[in-house]
Amino acid sequence: MEYVLKVNNINRKVKDFQILKNVSFELKRGEIVGLIGPNGAGKTSIMKILVGLTRNYTGEVDLSRVRDIGSMIETPNFYPYNTGYQNLMYFARLNGVGSKKVEELLELLGLSDAANKNVKSYSLGMRQRLGIAQALLKDPDVLILDEPTNGLDPQGIYEVREYIRRIASEKNITVLISSHLLGELEKMCDRAIMIKKGEVIQVMDFANDVKKRQITFVIETLDTETTAAILKEAGYNIISSNENEVRVKIGANEKNDIARILYKHKIVMTGLYEACETLEDTFLELMRA
Repeated sequence: MEYVLKVNNINRKVKDFQILKNVSFELKRGEIVGLIGPNGAGKTSIMKILVGLTRNYTGEVDLSRVRDIGSMIETPNFYPYNTGYQNLMYFARLNGVGSKKVEELLELLGLSDAANKNVKSYSLGMRQRLGIAQALLKDPDVLILDEPTNGLDPQGIYEVREYIRRIASEKNITVLISSHLLGELEKMCDRAIMIKKGEVIQVMDFANDVKKRQITFVIETLDTETTAAILKEAGYNIISSNENEVRVKIGANEKNDIARILYKHKIVMTGLYEACETLEDTFLELMRA
């Protein structure tokens, strides 16, 4: 899949504080990419550079394949006593866009029924979706969303997530999204870029890394001491061992190898399964490192 936007060796420094350090990544057409990191990691700084709000940096942002970027960096502001339709039409006229596009976006974001209601009566989730609609007015190639589910209830989070997935799928738009809700990003994104202290520390590919990724394999046995010794001798990384189980870090395609080794040594196993690890587990492990 071809890239649509590329960031190469971006650095940003304010006085003596290094905000971003050698940040490089690329975004492919039609994919949803999560930007993950603790507060102050540099997520918003990266987004502001991409949309042109920050120009004081070194490195290269290749936008040669981008026709237009839509963004919602902070909570969108609208005229509360105007309707959703009137608000969108105001921004549409500023961007040289007609009413047909406004109606299409209201339908796409599930706001057609609320189009003629004042924005003051909108839920936070509806306002966030209206903000996304505004960001899509010029049919951008890339959509950048900074914490679009911030402050939403579970229903609002679900709605925004599903509409973002729909946008990427139906419009073939590349979406870069930051969020503290790692479980939601895992459900939504194709990849995740993890940032720590202004540096990219890992890129996770949810679609293609399944076979390559490391997993925690749990072996329940009556003889954990011998089991751990056998696996350690075979070169496996033992994470933990107690009187009930042995946990070992392996590649996702090595589960059968483990079972064969233990069967060969006549180890009686009472349980053998993959521990459930989430994006949040990986994130917390990397942040501790």
